[in-house]
Amino acid sequence: MTYPSGKYHVDGREIVYYNERNGYRAPAYHRLDLSATCILKKTAKYHSELSFGLYNAYGRENAYMIDFRTNDDDPEKTSAYQYSLFRFIPSISWNFKF
Repeated sequence: MTYPSGKYHVDGREIVYYNERNGYRAPAYHRLDLSATCILKKTAKYHSELSFGLYNAYGRENAYMIDFRTNDDDPEKTSAYQYSLFRFIPSISWNFKF
């Protein structure tokens, strides 16, 4: 990741200064995905099964995006804000082969 190194003001605008490109690491990203498949019917002509899944089973809020903004309490400081999309994502699918 590239974090801002500083900022300065020109003509009333705030300009962010970046010193080292890709000099930092993003927070660790990991998740546990679980799934189970139940075979409903299996014959010589067709095969039917139902699958259930759960992405990110333990609900870790992984960083999707990190935004840098001016701190509301102290305008001279910049704060990093982490955004996460989903905690748990359930899924279900029906597979039919013929």
